[in-house]
Amino acid sequence: MLPVMGLFKKKKIGRTLNTKGRYRPSVQSAKAISRRRKTKKFEKLKQNAEKKLLKTRRDQKRFKKIIRPTALIVIGAILYSIGHLLFISDIFIIKKIQFDPNAITVEDENPILNYLKNFEGENILLLDEFTEESYLYIAYPEYKTINIKKSLPSTLVLELEIYENSANVISNKDGYYRKFIINENGTAVETDTEDPSLPYIYLETDEIILEDQTIIAPEVLEFIIEANTDFENKFGMQILDTTYYKTAREVHLRTEQYFYVWLDTQLTVDEQLTKLKQALPSLNIYEEDLQYIDLRISGQSGDKVIYMLN
Repeated sequence: MLPVMGLFKKKKIGRTLNTKGRYRPSVQSAKAISRRRKTKKFEKLKQNAEKKLLKTRRDQKRFKKIIRPTALIVIGAILYSIGHLLFISDIFIIKKIQFDPNAITVEDENPILNYLKNFEGENILLLDEFTEESYLYIAYPEYKTINIKKSLPSTLVLELEIYENSANVISNKDGYYRKFIINENGTAVETDTEDPSLPYIYLETDEIILEDQTIIAPEVLEFIIEANTDFENKFGMQILDTTYYKTAREVHLRTEQYFYVWLDTQLTVDEQLTKLKQALPSLNIYEEDLQYIDLRISGQSGDKVIYMLN
């Protein structure tokens, strides 16, 4: 009898399957592959875009290298042409000095006209007319207006206006008398002569007077002329002459009845003559034997008219 053990043989335990098992593709792996493909495609597109950008930049740099010096050459040529036209060519060279003989009197030997002729042949654009006018006003004070204008391309236009003769001045210094004719600016334009058609002004001064010197300040001369004219108009009485006391700043008008009217140059002509007009009811200047009338003084109770009889 066989042993019981023989009936039941023990199977040999074989090798176990690999714990990893067979590889089976999953859904997640497919997605990863798709992402990698898309990434590669994007990177390829990116690389192509970068290459195009780099190429464009290289082309721009080449263009700038060409266009920049070309532009500089063109600009330089334009500036040179303009500079040559304005400052080197003969187009803007002064060739003529023009003036209007009907508006002003300009003799052939006029000093200002002769002065401007010195600029003939020079560039008109480089002439500073304002500086030249300032110099001429100082050098020739007898001119009321000195205008230098540019008429492009090559002509200077001169406009002159002379101060009109205004009065005869007879100066007295230490008993030495001298005659002058002064213009509107108070400047002595003629010496040792007189013009009977002009007013006479006697000047009491300690100064030595020379030709081309301002003898009477323009504002004082204007005051004297106004006083003469206004007195004759308001009172119907002629003024024979005037005496101006420069230090005292007084003006004495000598009337045709040989009395004087004293005025202060620091006050207005109108306010002083108005005082005399208001005093006429009590002071008959046409019949009284007067030596002078003083209109300079103002009193505490109002303006006063002081006078003295002969």
